[in-house]
Amino acid sequence: MRGRRPTSWPGIAALGALALPCLCTPLGAHAGVAAHRVAGLAEVGYEDDADGLNAAKIRAGALLDYASELSHYGFAVQNTHYSAGGWSTDAPGVIGLYLNQRRDTLAGVRAEGGLVKVEGHTRAVGDVTWGFRPRERTGFELILAGDLVGTRQALEEGIAYGLAGASIEQQFGHRFTGVAMAGWQPFTDGNSRALFRARMIWSVLPEEGLSAQLRWRQYSSGDSDVPGAYFNPGRYRTWDAVLSVRRRIGDWRVYGLAGAGQERIENGSWQSTGVAEVRAEGPVGRDMHMVCRANYSNAAGFATSPDYWYGSVNVSLIVPFGR
Repeated sequence: MRGRRPTSWPGIAALGALALPCLCTPLGAHAGVAAHRVAGLAEVGYEDDADGLNAAKIRAGALLDYASELSHYGFAVQNTHYSAGGWSTDAPGVIGLYLNQRRDTLAGVRAEGGLVKVEGHTRAVGDVTWGFRPRERTGFELILAGDLVGTRQALEEGIAYGLAGASIEQQFGHRFTGVAMAGWQPFTDGNSRALFRARMIWSVLPEEGLSAQLRWRQYSSGDSDVPGAYFNPGRYRTWDAVLSVRRRIGDWRVYGLAGAGQERIENGSWQSTGVAEVRAEGPVGRDMHMVCRANYSNAAGFATSPDYWYGSVNVSLIVPFGR
């Protein structure tokens, strides 16, 4: 096995990015909701993949100065239980939360960041997006993120990754929108990847919320020697074509996507892929807010199985208290 090179962990930067927008943008400036109170947060999730690695996640927390699901800050404790065959490990953590987004465009800040511990290693994790629109048809996003690498060997070695990126969205006419994102993904084992993603979206039936998308994703790895810890080709490319729909059903917003494409690993042949997603969110009772998500993909991820697939489900509930 190769010797480990000392690396600086960029996930701490994600925590700084979590705090900076909070100081720059007053809470509620985008959401436009006046009532503020305290709310409870509960979230459960489950993931499975072709390697047989299961991840069961539970999170509970308190949201302070709660105005809506798009305007609050708070904290949460969580634990993810990973298991495969007779092996298992836990990754408990503490997470800070901050949301301040416009309801019409979702411009603003959506951030979470904190620390988790797995197999004796403490790692920074987070997901921070700061979106702004200088013009009606143009949008930008700055992205910082980090998480554990989800394979058994990587978890045992405490390998995590970070992500720093920027994206631009441009609308062309009334029916077409292009999105491009470039990023850098460093790993705590010394590896790093250069990423590029692009989408072209065609609004087929705007009144019905039906769109068609053509998507491209690629990365190149700076170090191909990761001794089987996770899937890491020197070069990876994939494209897919999908149909998506957004609808309102009563007070609920529903989004669905399904499609197929191909992927290419190194200089190998193109192989077929498929993807499906569904998301629904809306009020429960008078004040509670629920989000339900499910995803499936058989494009390559971190697992090393040759016939890879990945699936996940997640449900979160916000329960406000007081007036």
